[in-house]
Amino acid sequence: MQRNLHILGIAETHLMGSNSVNVDGYCWYGHNRRNIHIRAKNGSGGVGLLVRNDFDQQFNIEIVDDNTDGIMWVQFKDKRCNANMFYVCVVYLPPENSTRAVNVHEFMETLMTHIYTIPQGNLFYLCGDFNSRCSDFSDSIEGIDCLPERDIVDFQTNGYGNIFCDFLIDVNCCILNGRKTLTNDFTFVSTRGSSVVDYCILPYEMLDSFNSFSVTRATTIIQSLGEPGRYDLRKIVPDHSLLTWNMCLYFPIEDQVSKNKDKNQTVTKIIKYDTKSLPENWLIGDSIVTEINRVILQLEQSEASQQNIDKMYENFVSVLKTEMSEKLSSKEIRISNAFNNKARKCKKPWWNSELTMLWNDVCKAEKNWNKCRLSNKKKGTASYLCPKTKTI
Repeated sequence: MQRNLHILGIAETHLMGSNSVNVDGYCWYGHNRRNIHIRAKNGSGGVGLLVRNDFDQQFNIEIVDDNTDGIMWVQFKDKRCNANMFYVCVVYLPPENSTRAVNVHEFMETLMTHIYTIPQGNLFYLCGDFNSRCSDFSDSIEGIDCLPERDIVDFQTNGYGNIFCDFLIDVNCCILNGRKTLTNDFTFVSTRGSSVVDYCILPYEMLDSFNSFSVTRATTIIQSLGEPGRYDLRKIVPDHSLLTWNMCLYFPIEDQVSKNKDKNQTVTKIIKYDTKSLPENWLIGDSIVTEINRVILQLEQSEASQQNIDKMYENFVSVLKTEMSEKLSSKEIRISNAFNNKARKCKKPWWNSELTMLWNDVCKAEKNWNKCRLSNKKKGTASYLCPKTKTI
């Protein structure tokens, strides 16, 4: 409240059941850990978002994914224009040697799966405690991704460090810590030592939308609050720091979105014939037989060149279309070639048969993945993502 934050992500809430965090002027969106000991007095882990009320009035806010402990995706959709939206993910990955440790590869794959479902062009970021010390490991491919150099304060690494950076490269995301900073510092400070384990993660191409990154230690915040009120916070100083940044939303107005949509949209009309119900007199009759024989005769008498073959083929297609129009039922279909059309655009100079096979594998894997039960989705994630990565 003192810093007047619009959105505050919280990791390790330790709430149980449907318990929530109540702060005046803010609305709580939380995901408490489901699997805890029956005798536990407090929850374990847990993540959540506090959203300022006036921000809540501007956006339709919805939790779109909380199927995995320690991961919560929230969608913010502009009430004035549904096409304008962004996503926030709060993450808590338990330490590698913890009794609550998880399969880190499956955890990262779960994050990757949802990132690939975000519509292209929509801003998103991930924040929270990843318990990953990545030292000076690169979070991008050098020579390909042009990113500003990162100011590094923690040069130690742990078992999650390499996995974390490989994940960032796979999803084309980077670390905001140490970039566009006002103040940079360790994010975990205690008597056991200092480290950087809390991060803000965002797409490479959206780095320009983020600035003024800052790390503020908990002791500094408590000192700025002055005399203790109901609770003496100096006796319960958290060991994790506060990470803050500014995020710019460049949303077009609704009229502009409509104009751009109309400008980019072209409607193609196609006649679709019912070829499953062929009549008994199909391709039988004096007129159609005469036309086909005429095309055959022209083909036999013409000079063997590609131009003549193409011309004869067009004549044959024309004869068949005439027969279909006279004897088959049909309907008109309109195809919109808009900017959000999901039709396969295979007529590209770089497209080839290998890409077609890979694309078909993606579609097949996606279809099977969507049909399978939740418990089996993790098993199908790899087969769904790998062909897609190859296609790109």
